[in-house]
Amino acid sequence: MMKQYPLTAAQKMHDDWIKKYKTQQVSGVSVVASLKAELDFGLLKKCIQLEYERYGCMRIRFTKRDKNGDVKQYLTEKETRDIPLKDLSGMHMEEADYLMQQWAYETFDGDDIPLCDVVMVKLPDGYNGFFIHMDHRLIDSCGLVVMINDLMQLYTHYKFNTPYPQKLADFEEVLVKDLNRANNEKRFAKDKKFWDDQLDAWGEPLYSDIQGLDVLEASRKLHRNKTLRAADIELDQLFVAVKDYQLEPEPTKNLIDFCMNHQLSMTNLLLLGIRTYLSKMNHGQEDITIENFISRRSTHDEWTSGGSRTIMFPCRTVISADTDFLSAAYEIQNMQNRIYMHSNYDPALIREEMQKRYHTPKNTAYESCYLTYQPMPVKLDNPHLVQIPQHAKWFANGAATKKMYLTVSHTDNGGMNFSYHYQTAHLAEHDMELLYYYMMRILFKGIAEPDMSIGEIMEQV
Repeated sequence: MMKQYPLTAAQKMHDDWIKKYKTQQVSGVSVVASLKAELDFGLLKKCIQLEYERYGCMRIRFTKRDKNGDVKQYLTEKETRDIPLKDLSGMHMEEADYLMQQWAYETFDGDDIPLCDVVMVKLPDGYNGFFIHMDHRLIDSCGLVVMINDLMQLYTHYKFNTPYPQKLADFEEVLVKDLNRANNEKRFAKDKKFWDDQLDAWGEPLYSDIQGLDVLEASRKLHRNKTLRAADIELDQLFVAVKDYQLEPEPTKNLIDFCMNHQLSMTNLLLLGIRTYLSKMNHGQEDITIENFISRRSTHDEWTSGGSRTIMFPCRTVISADTDFLSAAYEIQNMQNRIYMHSNYDPALIREEMQKRYHTPKNTAYESCYLTYQPMPVKLDNPHLVQIPQHAKWFANGAATKKMYLTVSHTDNGGMNFSYHYQTAHLAEHDMELLYYYMMRILFKGIAEPDMSIGEIMEQV
């Protein structure tokens, strides 16, 4: 019998959503990668089958839940399924993308089943490639980008006799290291102390919503608690829509240059843009929490082992209106740097501690916005392919427990894509238009005049 392992904290985060909301759709990741070129689909199929061997996370299975609702994971030795080819070339690209979006909505239902589907595709306008749909417990977006590049290095090796790609890290070996690290009692105690100290110093967080104060007030009325500081999570209608906005290369460069010149990360600059908008919409509220996703890939093995390494932690800052823009950015960065040092901690334990301390009603939260900054574009990093036009697109999984989830990624032309996933039960496209519009005004006002206070920026934008 194959050896079984418990889930890591990152995997458990996604599994908890599946278990709690009884749907696989809150835990999937899907992307299409294609080139405007003729492809040898027979060779591509061979390379995909080889990738299943090289990239162990594609062969993960999950057992049936035990009496506590928990699952174990194990790796199958081989993947013998066929890799189908689907011809969508007779459609318009928008129609093909729409159809692939429907594929992304499909769920992986069952125990001990494959949780990774790969389909070769012929797309409109001469594009050809493959579509990948995986359970989020198996992989995150960074892991998918690594896998796509490795797969195409295999293709060019057999097609053009380029060097064979370097060996990828063994998923199982890295998994064992992660689990051993998580079970280190001294590390656990140190991480717990950090998070407990945050609550000791600041007390209970305060919810802030992109729609303003009315959302929290509605929860206070529902629970008959005028001092409630958390708001209800939508449980019944989990469907999300997606709205993308493209930032052109020149203004993108301005943001990158500002970060480089002031030793800031793009993540922290984006967090400042979101939190300033939340403060503006909530009458200058200073105590703001945003959930930020961290991809824990600092070593070569962590980068190339695949798996789900992205995990979210609350980034809570209390920033007064008279704080200048640059100082506010550094406050966020200081907080994030401290969080990174304790990113092996299970974020579910943070929520449990707050529930224990503050006795908030079930299914409530302190944050309405979630951020992922993805510095790696879906771009084939290969000298034989780099000049060929590409079509790459991430697809929504169709459901989310998060009210608004922003993914910021880089585009092939040097710009950035702001992809807003929002629950349609409470938000509309207009809400995303406002959020993007004010985020950009806040950010570009701030980088132009970094000595201006946050309060002045909120007034002027």
